[in-house]
Amino acid sequence: MERGIVALVSFGVAFVMSWLVQPHFRNLGFLTDIVDHPGDRRPHRETVPRTGGMAIFTSFFCALYFLENFILRMALPWPWLMILIGAGVIILALGVGDDRFGIHAEKKLYGQLVIILAMMLLGQRFEAVTLPVIGSISLGGWSWPFTMFWYLGFINSMNLIDGLDGLASGISVLVALFLAVLALAAGEMTSALLATALAGCTMAFLYWNVSSRKIFLGDSGSMWMGLVLGTLMLNLSGRVSLPLTVLLAPMLVPIWDTATTILRRYRQRTSLFQADDNHLHHRLVRLGFSPARAVAVLLLVTGGSGLFALSDALNLAWLGLPAMAAWMGAAQLGALQHLRNRRAGWDFISELSYALGFNDRVIAWTGLAQRRVADVIDLQAARYPLRQVKRAAADANSLAPREAASPAQLAEGSDADAVYPTTGDLR
Repeated sequence: MERGIVALVSFGVAFVMSWLVQPHFRNLGFLTDIVDHPGDRRPHRETVPRTGGMAIFTSFFCALYFLENFILRMALPWPWLMILIGAGVIILALGVGDDRFGIHAEKKLYGQLVIILAMMLLGQRFEAVTLPVIGSISLGGWSWPFTMFWYLGFINSMNLIDGLDGLASGISVLVALFLAVLALAAGEMTSALLATALAGCTMAFLYWNVSSRKIFLGDSGSMWMGLVLGTLMLNLSGRVSLPLTVLLAPMLVPIWDTATTILRRYRQRTSLFQADDNHLHHRLVRLGFSPARAVAVLLLVTGGSGLFALSDALNLAWLGLPAMAAWMGAAQLGALQHLRNRRAGWDFISELSYALGFNDRVIAWTGLAQRRVADVIDLQAARYPLRQVKRAAADANSLAPREAASPAQLAEGSDADAVYPTTGDLR
């Protein structure tokens, strides 16, 4: 069977299985009270199950078993997969404990370290890394701390970025597809099969995550997603010589968010384990982006980064064109929001520095510094119908007969009757 067809079949089977089990795990969340309640840092205003990660985990391995025995008839490395299953079960249990009872972040970190140490003892380690210009470098004994920080980075960055509907799951789909393309190009069918199956399972979850019958990944799902993505990248890098920058390119958004979060909490002299609502996606919402637009911007940046990396790894220069288009799309959404904010007195450099996590002072004078992101989203939702009414009224006035304009009205220009958001609209 052709490589592309195998990848498509793997994606389709995993998608269908995940689609079918998501409603059942949603009900399980309500039955077991593994739910996310509305709160100051929560953008939703209803109780939502946090069992989506368990659904993805279950459907992923069921899909692999089904593909191996009934469709593709190809042997999969189950001894290696059993390591991933065991680590996944433990990290899911750790996450479920946090979702259900609440576990301090420091204790979760200890649990993560135990899981990572067990995986390294079972052979899941980097032996060498490839760097641009320098080439391959043997890690020797440094493979242990390097692998530990690799896994910690993936697990916690995916956990931190999971703050808006469709964000963590959307990034996971893009990263998995990125790995699938690299594996297919290198002829690594097992890695391609695993990556496409993961992408299919997560894509089905993504639908339920953004639908009216919501279900969340939960800490269990986001941590497991980081674990499996980190493992797939580690496994692929051991088979194909890929620069570290290429491997990590589609993880740009989670890595940036995690790095700026650590620096911000250090500057503010707060605990690294203290949760807040000042992550990258939260900052975009405070700048006036709707949650959906904030997610779109970050997914476009992720997609563009992945395409740039693929153009380098596969030596396909034309991939730079869609990559540039993705980044320009993100820039266009940012520019449109800046035009709205500029009328309230905001300047572009200050907005950009705040969004990237370099400057927290710009938001203070707007009155949004002390507002929770959930409150900002509520205000956006409440004002949307009002703005629609204002626009309709403005359109009706524009069709009505008018008297001759006075010199003062002419001096104001053609935008005199337009309705623009002001600072008051954001407060």
